[in-house]
Amino acid sequence: MKLLGAVSEGSGAINEDGFGWLGTADDISAAWIFDGVTGINEQTCLGDGTDARWLVMRADARLVELAARDVPLAALLAQLVAGLTADFAEASAGKDIPADYDPPAACLVLVKRYGSSWQALRLGDSCLIARDGDGRHRIHAASPNNVLDTWLTREVGKRREAGVSDVKALLAAFTPQLRAGRARRNQPGGYSILEASHTALAMPEIIDLGNPAEILLCTDGYYRAVDHYGLYDDAGLLDASARGVADVLAALRRSEADDPDCTRHPRFKPADDATAVMLGRRRNFA
Repeated sequence: MKLLGAVSEGSGAINEDGFGWLGTADDISAAWIFDGVTGINEQTCLGDGTDARWLVMRADARLVELAARDVPLAALLAQLVAGLTADFAEASAGKDIPADYDPPAACLVLVKRYGSSWQALRLGDSCLIARDGDGRHRIHAASPNNVLDTWLTREVGKRREAGVSDVKALLAAFTPQLRAGRARRNQPGGYSILEASHTALAMPEIIDLGNPAEILLCTDGYYRAVDHYGLYDDAGLLDASARGVADVLAALRRSEADDPDCTRHPRFKPADDATAVMLGRRRNFA
């Protein structure tokens, strides 16, 4: 499996996404993406710009070593979480952590080759699209938290119509609902997410991909090209990403810039961090 492209671009001063891979560009053995969850705390406690950015950076550093090990994905996740738990304890020692502190979290999708087959680990709502060698494609793109997301988009739209457009003000207005939703992390009836806690081991999604021809890993900010702006369907996103992930990103940024008030394409914030890693065989697009 070759690296056909990778891109990560923040929507603001700090990019809370991340990505990485193992191997060479012509022989990838593992790859991953992160989407840090925007914090709702009043202050940053752990450094690196935001607490979500801190978690993404620590998890990425650990995966560079862990993803090379010949262990099942469930064991790899357990080792990652144990390391992050130790990292958090060290980083927070002596800090004045608020009682209602919202711990940092991130979505994670990781794919790893075992022999001639590939498996994937997924926590959160980032996307994985894999196309089989015969042209079929498997899609793993649904968000387990989409009910809250849909409600928030509708309610934020009402606030914008009333003249409230500042993202920080909107975030503050819906903090109680966001806290309630985040209390369902890694809980029965809730959704999975990576965090520095053993609870992250409760419900990871582990997917047997077989021997796919192409794999796209992307955060929901990149997947907006499909579910918000309608630039592609899932198969089209695979094709476009194989041609060039930077071109896909440029197209979705144009869609965001053309709708700064989020009226044509309702969404919580005008733009989002966007990351993609595209793996596959070189194709002739002539």
